[in-house]
Amino acid sequence: MKRLKSILTILLCTAVLLFAVFLIGRYGWKSGGFRACESAGIEHVNVEEDRVRICGFYPGSFPQGFLGYHAEQVGSTLYVGFKFSGLFGIFETGDFDITIPAKGTVSQVVVKTGEQEYPIWPEEDEPLMPDTLSTESGIYVRLERDDVYSVDWCFENQSGGEFGAPGSCYERV
Repeated sequence: MKRLKSILTILLCTAVLLFAVFLIGRYGWKSGGFRACESAGIEHVNVEEDRVRICGFYPGSFPQGFLGYHAEQVGSTLYVGFKFSGLFGIFETGDFDITIPAKGTVSQVVVKTGEQEYPIWPEEDEPLMPDTLSTESGIYVRLERDDVYSVDWCFENQSGGEFGAPGSCYERV
């Protein structure tokens, strides 16, 4: 009987510990504020009098689940950061559709992470490109118009690009 109590105690303590680790992994990032937030692919921003609705997705190639967002309103600017996790990607998708309550009029919506911030509303005439294009390796595709696009790349401090339109040859940029 004493041995059975010890085994049950160990199993119960292990279950509580695993549950605590799960909760910290799932919700612990919120204590980090914007330092723990990541960038996201934004599909749609709708600003109304008392709320802001943002639809988007995880921009990376590996599936990561959407955990939540952190938002702060300073004056008429709403700062938003998003959090994704590869561990929870099997339970949820990286797609999100959130509604954030606003106090007063919102004149600008800005995505804020630990390293950068960039406006997502009102939309600019030019498409947004990351500030890290020259320092971060990657390929960036930008739709210029409905029929014209450009591809910029950066790898090991070298960069280049292509510019194309239907029915035309590629032009090296």
